[in-house]
Amino acid sequence: MLVSGLIIIVGMYLLFRLLRPNKYKQTSYYQVTGKSYWELDKGGFGEYRAFKKLEDFEKEGGRFLFNLNIPKRNGETTEIDLILIHPKGLFVIESKNYSGWIFGNEKNQYWTQTLPKGRGKSNKVRFYSPIRQNSGHIKHLKRLLSERIPMWSVIVFSDECTLKDVSVSRNARYKVVQLHELRPLVAKLIKATNGVVFSAKDIQWIYDELLPFTQGSGS
Repeated sequence: MLVSGLIIIVGMYLLFRLLRPNKYKQTSYYQVTGKSYWELDKGGFGEYRAFKKLEDFEKEGGRFLFNLNIPKRNGETTEIDLILIHPKGLFVIESKNYSGWIFGNEKNQYWTQTLPKGRGKSNKVRFYSPIRQNSGHIKHLKRLLSERIPMWSVIVFSDECTLKDVSVSRNARYKVVQLHELRPLVAKLIKATNGVVFSAKDIQWIYDELLPFTQGSGS
C-alpha cells in the first residue's frame, strides 16, 4: 500500500514537471524571449514570475515585451526587464529577485541588501538605486518613442525579501512593491486613469517599434 502510494505521488510529480514547461511555452514570455523553461536563471525567473502576476491584462488588450536593450546616446544600451503596454498606459517594470533585508529611499543613490551570515552576523551589499535605474530606462525609452508617452515606473522585489526601510513619495510616478503587491498596484493605476491612453493601433505601433530591441528577437 505504501509503495503504491509513493508510486502515485512520484507519478503526479513527474507529470507536473512535464506539464509546467508545456504551459510555459504558451506564454508571451516564451514567445518573445525564446528562453526554454530550464534556461531561466534567478533574474529570468523573477521576471517570469512578475509577468505571470500581470498576464491577465492581456485579456484587456495589453501586450508584453521582455529584456529590451534600449540604445543610449553614447552608443551603449540599457536593459529593461519587462514592459506592459496597456490601453491605460505603459508600465516599465524592473524586477529585483532579491532575498534578505532591503534598505533605501528615493533620495539615495545606492540601496543596501543585508544578508544573514550566521552567528548574529550579516553581510551588506550595496546596489544602485532601482528608482534611478528605472528612471534612466524611461528616459532612453521616451527618447526612442516619444517624450509625450505617459509611463509608470514600477520596481518589484521578490516576496523572499523584506522591505525593511524603504520609503517612496505616495504620489510619485514610480512605485516600489513586492511581488504579491504587483497586480493590485497595476490594477489600481489602470482604474485611476481616465479614458483610453492607447488605442489598439497605438499599442501595436509601440510593440512593433520595441520588439527589435528584445534579446529574443535576434537583433
